[in-house]
Amino acid sequence: MKKRSERVIDYSVFLNGTEYLGTATATLPEITYLVDTIKGGGINGEMEAPAPGQTGTMTLTLNWRTIEAAAAKLIAPKSHALDLRASIQTFDPATSEYKETAFKVTVRGRPLALSMGNLEPAATMDTNNTFSISYLKVMIDGVEALEIDKYNYVHKVYGVDYLAATKANLGM
Repeated sequence: MKKRSERVIDYSVFLNGTEYLGTATATLPEITYLVDTIKGGGINGEMEAPAPGQTGTMTLTLNWRTIEAAAAKLIAPKSHALDLRASIQTFDPATSEYKETAFKVTVRGRPLALSMGNLEPAATMDTNNTFSISYLKVMIDGVEALEIDKYNYVHKVYGVDYLAATKANLGM
């Protein structure tokens, strides 16, 4: 029987791989394929046809409890390299033991917004940064699960680059 994922034990956010920024709650990018509705001869009705490797806009939001120096730093109008690292609690029913799985998301993105949040006595400010993501890599337990690099025509899922034929056809 396989181990069962249960929850995130803890997490951290780093800038440029080494500069610890804190523990912002993150809303990770959603990956959606660009689609077109196709219809006509040979198709009974209409169908959504995704374009392999072509993705829609990806955003990342970091939510801070209060205004952090990191939040202000990340509004600088340039590309930022961020690592989000987590330890995921799992349970192995075969051994009845808890284990941990490393989870790492690496992104490169440009700032879209900084919401400084609210000022209210005895309450969090709910500050957040939002980024437009051009590069995304997901590592699960040391294995590369996903890599999307919009500027370099890379769309890998567990090592298979679904844009390899496109690059070859374009002479890239």
